[in-house]
Amino acid sequence: MRLSIISDEVHEDPSIAFRTIKEEGYNSVELHSAFAKPIEEWNASELAEIKRRLKEYDLTVSNLSSTIFFVCPLYEGDEVTGFSDGFYQVYGDVEAHLNHLKRTCEVAEELESPVIRLFPFRFPNNRKPPFGDQEDMERIVEAVNRACDVAEPYGVTLAVENCPYSRLPKGQMTLELIQKVNRDNLGLLYDPANSYRAERVNVPERYLNMDLYEETRLVAPWIRHVHVKNYHYDPSVSPKPFLHVDAGSGDIDFEKLIAIIEESGYQGAYSLEPEVDEEGTIRSMRWMKETFGK
Repeated sequence: MRLSIISDEVHEDPSIAFRTIKEEGYNSVELHSAFAKPIEEWNASELAEIKRRLKEYDLTVSNLSSTIFFVCPLYEGDEVTGFSDGFYQVYGDVEAHLNHLKRTCEVAEELESPVIRLFPFRFPNNRKPPFGDQEDMERIVEAVNRACDVAEPYGVTLAVENCPYSRLPKGQMTLELIQKVNRDNLGLLYDPANSYRAERVNVPERYLNMDLYEETRLVAPWIRHVHVKNYHYDPSVSPKPFLHVDAGSGDIDFEKLIAIIEESGYQGAYSLEPEVDEEGTIRSMRWMKETFGK
């Protein structure tokens, strides 16, 4: 089983992050940002530095965690804002994002990353939920088809993440997108914790009929990369009752869930995205290594 972790979850400085990751017994990293910028904006010298550090610590790259189609309006007039100051992302319309994707494909080729993440368009601030209706889906299908065209010459797989801040937060919804696009170089970046915490008010009712493990069994054949993090639901905490916790201590039974994914013949990486403090990140890394590092 290939275990990985998003490097900037460990430390923003890649040299410190890579050293810690190697010391904890991991041989693979997922890359989202370094040098206070997302991978899409790395210049040649920054890319060379990343490549040198990967070689120094004998690490491979499991996925480039790009922000393509995240802060990107799906409709004219959409007001779409960035996520947070510490989450580095690219901006612009679909054309701008496709240009960023071309650069990301070049980085993937250089770093031998088999997968690049895409988002199914962040939901806007000025429109009311639910999102992910038929018109949304048709527009996203068109954009993702164009992204597949960009990526095809590079031999890299694009993986759309079911993001709770996007128009397709549930794995079941993102699967429908992938099936409609129906391209060999497209799959699912499955984040089961994102499905678990997706706000029901944002999701059309027809996608609320499965529990997490039923959904995992449904989407498993299309998974090309997996994110691992956990939440504990506490209804007494308002307005955000889904609390970030160590990966091994939340509400999601990852041993059960990963067993389902493995039954499908999945060959990709399981990549930690702890979203907790430094100590919790190390605990999560050790739990994952002890539980699945066989």
